[in-house]
Amino acid sequence: CISLTKTDDVHWLSEMQCYVRSEMIEVFSYKKKSDLEGYAGRKEPTIGQVGIRCVFCKMLPKAERSSGCVYFPESLDAVHTKVGDMIRLHFPSCTSMPDDVKTHFRSNRGFGAKADGDAQQYWIDASRDVGLIDSPPGGQGWGISFFRDPLQPSPADNLDRENAGAISFPFRKALLVREEDKGMCTDHVMLLLREVKPCRFKKSDRRGGPGARGRDRVIGFPGICCKYCSSKNNFGRYFPVSAKNLTDNTANSLQAHMLSCGRCPESIKASLAYLMHRSSLQKAELSGSWKKSFFKQIWERLHLERAWSKPGDEERKEDDEHDSDEEDERSISADEERKE
Repeated sequence: CISLTKTDDVHWLSEMQCYVRSEMIEVFSYKKKSDLEGYAGRKEPTIGQVGIRCVFCKMLPKAERSSGCVYFPESLDAVHTKVGDMIRLHFPSCTSMPDDVKTHFRSNRGFGAKADGDAQQYWIDASRDVGLIDSPPGGQGWGISFFRDPLQPSPADNLDRENAGAISFPFRKALLVREEDKGMCTDHVMLLLREVKPCRFKKSDRRGGPGARGRDRVIGFPGICCKYCSSKNNFGRYFPVSAKNLTDNTANSLQAHMLSCGRCPESIKASLAYLMHRSSLQKAELSGSWKKSFFKQIWERLHLERAWSKPGDEERKEDDEHDSDEEDERSISADEERKE
């Protein structure tokens, strides 16, 4: 059993919703019939399906639990709706609620919830970062389930602990971000750039097509790639031609790739989506030109400092160029023979 509360709740949810998420409800994985006492839904959940329940009523004997103290959301979209139903229908008449909680709950009633689109999406993305996924156990049936151990911190949680000085992160030479970058960019960008690595352009990265659709660089030209699928295919590999191109296009392309990458862990995807909400607040605190100056540093580390480059890379680059030239010559010769 875990709480739904997250660090950024106060920025996106009403005071009532924040208090209910942190003190009055919990999410749990259905394991036995007794977990259904107080559930009034028509569809019976399957083992492993995740539900939401009142933390006070769960302590009562089964026969004394009131109807409506347990809900099973059909999807992540429905989580905030089910919590709203408990606020309206269950908690005003909950007999097991302590007096101090009851006083606090009543003092917050009447304050409207933040119901804009960003708040509703925040409910979904915060639930994902807790460990919930929009899929029933085993992929069959209905409802939501846990895709990871919810008792373990998410990547976003670990980033918060780093910022608080509770843990440290091993910044290796292969990374384009460093310890001193904290506070110079958003947490979302920091996590995103930890999930990529430098790479070099190779012949298989060439892509034909008109204008921006085409892509051709000299062999060995530095680029950035997804660290999960770079060795599997040519997707998720980007070779911006300037710092401006890295700032304006590549960063967005990396984000889009990570969220759709089949090899990127679901926990990373969830934390990236969750931190997107925080980034809109952090951008207001950073200077207006933070993105331009920060990605200029990343460009210089990639192309000028090259601390990520290993000894022998230049030799391998020359070998790749030689092999590429030989392949081109063989291709030209074959074309000439066919013409004759």
